[in-house]
Amino acid sequence: MSQLINSWATSTWAQRLGLLLAIASYVILWPGVTEPIMTISASVNVFGLKTQLFHETRSIWETVVTLNEQGYLLVAVLIVTFSVVIPVLKGLTILFAWIWPTEMRWRIVAAISKWSMVDVFVVGILVAFLTAKATAELQAELLVGFWWFLSFCILSIISGQLLALHRLPQR
Repeated sequence: MSQLINSWATSTWAQRLGLLLAIASYVILWPGVTEPIMTISASVNVFGLKTQLFHETRSIWETVVTLNEQGYLLVAVLIVTFSVVIPVLKGLTILFAWIWPTEMRWRIVAAISKWSMVDVFVVGILVAFLTAKATAELQAELLVGFWWFLSFCILSIISGQLLALHRLPQR
């Protein structure tokens, strides 16, 4: 605990803000993964009758479970790894490097950060959303989970930039 207080006392305001934003980002990761992210509906118009083919609302976690149940274990594992496990591992590593800072620990944080693909995942969701919106037979709606997950991405990126200042020598 004294090491944490010492790191806090010797850090700049930007570094402190970076740590607080990192903690906040990991708090909002949970609803980002568990709340519904999108609803997609598909319908077809046959002989003037519109028939709904499907109407699905899913969270990231529900999608992973469904992929696993349908036999797409590799895809499910990849989504969990890159959108949950690596970001959580990064958060724990940031905390560890903050409390016991060394150049090597911050390099590990930087290396883990390169494997976190949450921002790519958000872009993929947006592409699916926009594709569905552009098609007459598909409708899509972004839900609260998407906005939580997007907020996690933005806060995580900003905190990473601010925490990078932690590696610089204090003046």
